[in-house]
Amino acid sequence: MKSLGVCEKCGYFEGKCECGRGKVLLNGIMREKVSKFLSGLLRHFPSRFGVEVDAKGWADLKSVEKVVRERYGVGRKEIELIVFFDPKGRFQIDGDRIRARYGHSIDVDTKWSEGGQIPGRLYHGTRPEVLDSILEKGIMPMKRKEVHLSSSVEEAIEVGKRYCQNPCVLEVDARGMIDKGIEIRKKGRIFTTDHVPPEFIKKILRCYNGQQTNNT
Repeated sequence: MKSLGVCEKCGYFEGKCECGRGKVLLNGIMREKVSKFLSGLLRHFPSRFGVEVDAKGWADLKSVEKVVRERYGVGRKEIELIVFFDPKGRFQIDGDRIRARYGHSIDVDTKWSEGGQIPGRLYHGTRPEVLDSILEKGIMPMKRKEVHLSSSVEEAIEVGKRYCQNPCVLEVDARGMIDKGIEIRKKGRIFTTDHVPPEFIKKILRCYNGQQTNNT
């Protein structure tokens, strides 16, 4: 990951600022460590560190900052940089509170949306060995509160590669789901839903070493 920093002239920057005089606050390695920890803290184990999360997933930013500072020696400015430049839009800051937009396993209300256009087709990356179950039962959230869908094949492949080297990508008829009254929620760059019934899975894209092949 690229380093993050701040400059009096350029403001927040990723990599290098335009004038070259900015100060790096997080190198790529530390950025990745803190980002992963924030994901876990806000999605899965806030109580382990004494952080309270409300019904909508919001936590007090000062409490989160205290935990992050004790573990990594960085504070609010670094957290703000991580949130601002997060490529997947995983986090959200509102004044003195912070939350993960999606990915929760803890009991929070995830049925909210930022609004905006829902693409007619969305995609889901997964392991090939679970295809039979998915085609029978649909896409289920499993250990998470929601099913995560991507707006492009490339993003779905990236997600799927967290679980296996050569994921399958499922094309989802998002427009058909909405027409049937099934809610799809936009959260940053990710779209979520409670369940994708099998009849809305329209195509299987296999990915072998980065090469796509179509199976209908």
